[in-house]
Amino acid sequence: MEKIRTPHKSKEGRIFSWLALLIGLAVSLVLPVFPNFVKSVVHTDSAVSIFFSIMALMTLMAGVFSTIIFKKFQRTLVLKISFISLAVIYFMLIFVVRITELSILTTIKSWFELFAVITLSLFVRDYANSKDFGEEEGRYFKFQNIGYLIGPLFGGFLASQFGYEIVFILAAGILLSGFVYFYNSHVIKQSVAIINMKKESTVKLFENIKNYFSDKNRTRAYIMSFSLMSWFMVKRLYLPLYIAAAGYLSSVTGIVFSLGIIPFIFLEEKVGKYAGEKGIKLPISYGFFIIAICLLLVFISPFTILNLAIIILASIGAAFVEPIQEYFLLKNTPKDKEEDLFGIYSTSTTFSSFLTPMIGALVVTFLPFKFVFLVFAIILGAVGFYFRSSLKGL
Repeated sequence: MEKIRTPHKSKEGRIFSWLALLIGLAVSLVLPVFPNFVKSVVHTDSAVSIFFSIMALMTLMAGVFSTIIFKKFQRTLVLKISFISLAVIYFMLIFVVRITELSILTTIKSWFELFAVITLSLFVRDYANSKDFGEEEGRYFKFQNIGYLIGPLFGGFLASQFGYEIVFILAAGILLSGFVYFYNSHVIKQSVAIINMKKESTVKLFENIKNYFSDKNRTRAYIMSFSLMSWFMVKRLYLPLYIAAAGYLSSVTGIVFSLGIIPFIFLEEKVGKYAGEKGIKLPISYGFFIIAICLLLVFISPFTILNLAIIILASIGAAFVEPIQEYFLLKNTPKDKEEDLFGIYSTSTTFSSFLTPMIGALVVTFLPFKFVFLVFAIILGAVGFYFRSSLKGL
């Protein structure tokens, strides 16, 4: 799931910090167990890859049509429906035994996760001070990353001790509490941080797509987001399968996911500040180089524990990239076009979530499992060279 920027230094804007923490906590609880849960239904690694690709394709459609959603409905309504729907869906996952049920629920889950991410990002953009924007973008990650630090640790432990069901029930409860908190802030207390934009009746979907890619820097932001999501998908999809195949419990996956969040918490604010003052070229290119080198080392090394440590270190590279992508997008997007163009940008992650498992499925069909790490090391290394050469003066 994409990270959300949250201005927690502001008393009024702190609502976004807590909402981001709750979403991050609920979603990350499920991260260590979901690929293996899917495998328990579809049975093979390649089928897991294909399943996630198809689900990402469905989410891609939601990203494209989100521009229509945000033109027709108030953001507050979208966010409230997203929270309550996600709570219901996570609870219903405990009853899933067939691929049809799993496909329907996962598709709807991915839609509302995407809508929640876009809504909070737009709320924050409208409320946040534009001064020191790069530094603020990095700072706003911290609350959700706290959720991502705690969630996998508890999710992996609970799943290994009590099964998948307790994890889904707890995630549903957290999302329900998020709905109650937002409803209280919006309807009862009427927080001034929650800004609803005036709705327009005209929706220009294809014009929005054309306008988005007419700007080369917005296109670069799209490539940044697409490439970083490829790394996240490799980590979220194949790492749990890799750990399970090595004979470890889900709790180990949770520990690795949680430790991998620490570089984000310590680095992203500093990286955002650096990007705002000195440019994005070095952190972007070096970030992808670090991820690529770590994936190459995992492919070469025969030692599972060492490889898990290397995967954690790869998060340093991801922390160089993550606070920059939306900062760079919004810096190159007129404020009155945000709702039109942000949905187009969001398809970068869903398109990547579709293509990455497809590549992985091809790899594990014809080659040993570890070649997944080699293939994506080559791809992300090439991305690093692309940004190294194309971001001159930026």
